[in-house]
Order: sequence, then C-alpha cells, then structure tokens
Amino acid sequence: MDDKAGLVGLSLAAYVGGQMPVQKTIERLVAVGYGLTYDAVVRGFPPYDALLDEIAILVGSAVSRGPRLRVLDVSCGIGTVAARLARDGHSVVGLDGVRHLVDVAREKTRGIGGGNLDFHHADIARDPVPGAGTYDVVVSVHTLYWHPEPDAVLAACRRALRPGGHALFLTYARPARVWKTFDEVRAERGVVTAARALRWLVPTAVFEAFRDCEHRYLAPAAFESAVTGAGFEVLEMRRTFLAQLSLLAWARADGPRL
Repeated sequence: MDDKAGLVGLSLAAYVGGQMPVQKTIERLVAVGYGLTYDAVVRGFPPYDALLDEIAILVGSAVSRGPRLRVLDVSCGIGTVAARLARDGHSVVGLDGVRHLVDVAREKTRGIGGGNLDFHHADIARDPVPGAGTYDVVVSVHTLYWHPEPDAVLAACRRALRPGGHALFLTYARPARVWKTFDEVRAERGVVTAARALRWLVPTAVFEAFRDCEHRYLAPAAFESAVTGAGFEVLEMRRTFLAQLSLLAWARADGPRL
C-alpha cells in the first residue's frame, strides 16, 4: 500500500480538482490498495482457505436445481470467492461498488469458469442487479458490517433470489484487533500460527484505520434478527474464521420479496 503521506498528497490533488472530499479520496485509495494486495495477503493463508471451503460446501449444498447453481457474489472485491465458486462449476456474477476492483477481478479471473463468471460495477443497495430474481444463492462476505445501508443490502439480496433460494451472510462479530487476536490464536494454536496470522491482521488493521464508515459488530441475536427481518429463514448460524471473528448465517428465502 501507499504510505500515509502519499495518500494524503493524492487526495488533496483530487480535492483541488473538485472530484471528491479528502476523506472520501483517502478511503477510496486505501480500498483500492487493499483490494489489489488482498490476493497476496490471503493466498495460502489457512484460515482464509478454510473459510473458502466452508462457503463452497454450503453453496454446493443448495442443489435442488442441480449441481450447477446461479450465484451472486455481493461486494466481490477482486473476485476471490467468485472465482472459487466458478471453479466448482457454478455460474457466478460478482458485484462491487469500486469500479477499479471490478476491472482487476475481470483481469485476474480471465479464463476461469469457462465463461460462467462475470463481474459488474454496482452497489447492490442502490443499483439494479443483473438477473435479479433468478439466483439460486447469494453470497455476502463481510459486507454488512461496513455498508452504510445494511438493511438495503439485505433487502436487495432477498430480491435477487428465486423463490426458495439460499443466502450466505458473513459479518464480523468483533474488531480484528491485532495483538488481542494474536494472543487468542497463540493460546489456541501456538506462536507460529499466531505469527502467520499477522499477515492478515496487520494490513486489515491499516485498512480499517483509514476507512470512514460505521463499523457494526453484531451479536448473534442481532444478526439473526436483521437477516430474518429481510425475509429470510435462518437455517444455521455459527462463528467462524480467524479466532472466531466472524458470524456466518446460512438462510433460505422465506415469504414474498421485500
């Protein structure tokens, strides 16, 4: 990532040009930088690989319409989750509100999925969703904790699904504090595993320090209430990811679209 001084200089230039306020420019630059480095951060990182496996298994369990499902990946970033699901044989559409990340996702995943992987620049809470109402599964990985309109995200995910479709929501239950999480991992798995966790914890902490948004860390009851309030039946909820930082909800569309 660029250092803070470089980010501030670039953001001031953008502000003078009338493009956007300083903080929003910093946030976008850091988001792009984090997105571009994310693949290197998580590649071969066992907790993230395990999370990808967990997502893939749950998505693959929704096989009522055959082994090849139509999947929507919300806030897809550079397409890591979408590419994994496409490799599993599903037809996947990824959405992200940062255009540059969508461009990177398209380039990075070129040739994966045999033409069954597509990306669009869109914020699901505000923009039309390509193929809304036709998806078998919607996947939202750590979107709800930062998005300014979480209720709108959930409602749009519900509208994107076909009747009886499924959704997988992941959200952070607590902050990924570097040394606290390091100590938790060390106590459970040893110092070597804890040291390896720093490769994700440190860049994530830097990114969050620059991010101008409300961070929502939900208890299980509040998370379940938000998901069910959007028209879903929660089939399973559990803690997951590094030191159990995240909550995962596997849900099914229940009742009319909102």
